[in-house]
Amino acid sequence: MNILILTGRFGMGHIKCAEAIKEEIISKYPDANVTVVDFLSFCFPRLSKAIYKGFELCVFKFRDAYNKLARFSNHLDCIPFKHVIHSHIRKLLKTYNPDLVVADLPMCVQYYSSYKEKENVNIPFYVYITDITIHKDWISKSVDKYFVGDTVCKSELILNGINHRHIHVCGIPVSNSFAKKSKSKKSGAKVSIMGGGLGLIPYKETILSALNKETGISTTIICGKNEELKKEIKENYKNIKAIGFTDNVSAYLKESDVIITKPGGITTFEAIKARTPLFVIEPTLEQELGNSDFIAKMGLGVVVNNKENFLVADLIKFIQNRRKIDEIKENMKKLSDGFESPSPVDYLAA
Repeated sequence: MNILILTGRFGMGHIKCAEAIKEEIISKYPDANVTVVDFLSFCFPRLSKAIYKGFELCVFKFRDAYNKLARFSNHLDCIPFKHVIHSHIRKLLKTYNPDLVVADLPMCVQYYSSYKEKENVNIPFYVYITDITIHKDWISKSVDKYFVGDTVCKSELILNGINHRHIHVCGIPVSNSFAKKSKSKKSGAKVSIMGGGLGLIPYKETILSALNKETGISTTIICGKNEELKKEIKENYKNIKAIGFTDNVSAYLKESDVIITKPGGITTFEAIKARTPLFVIEPTLEQELGNSDFIAKMGLGVVVNNKENFLVADLIKFIQNRRKIDEIKENMKKLSDGFESPSPVDYLAA
């Protein structure tokens, strides 16, 4: 069986989700031939790097503009460059000859759906939504099955005309490496700080200064691609360990009692799988707001919505509150226990 997974590098979340889906398939169906394709790079190999750089710049420097664009695009009905991209999809299908096509990026959903409708393609098309709330670009009647993180997302899809029988609540797929808890003995509390692949950390100086002084808390900050931040930490915060981009995030997360982070969909579900409570700071991007509401509603951590509500003393108390930490871990376990299978192959005969 040939399975094609379409994704993209708008941040690292979609790529990580695609790799987790591949891992899940192969663990249950070792004979499956699974290929992950960066859809934008396949269609526009020369332009894709510039487009991804522009996205990073927009998220890093112009978040308000990013949010306005996201809201505006939610009302658009056109699909730009459709005919050009259809020719690339034709080549894609000819190259990989898939028995199942999977996507975890809204762009892929819209372009592949329009191609499927135009060419009357009979290959099953499954979509994994990588946030709790949904943008219009995720929605298409040409999708055969949807896989979502929570019932909130399922309800939104139903309101948009998707049959409930075609929606499965499986959590957002993340690598199984996050589920393997370390058995090593810990002395004191351990904290990881993550700002996503771009290394975005709100209230940086306040938080780092406080944690740097706490002798009972061991702190690691994952700076991602932000080399400037990594250098700053090493020069000014001697008691905090700074690392750059790493493929071994699970090792740090599993060792931690708390993760301080921006609430990306993938990061949220990595924390859930690792049973690591979240301390979420000032969600700003459109998709982060829905993820933060989910974290607060399900009791998965603490959400600080703005600077006026942030007290560094509350952060320290939360990290050291073993009873609260254990309560959140149990909430995460209960949530995970209710998920359906995340493997798309399990549903092919359904």
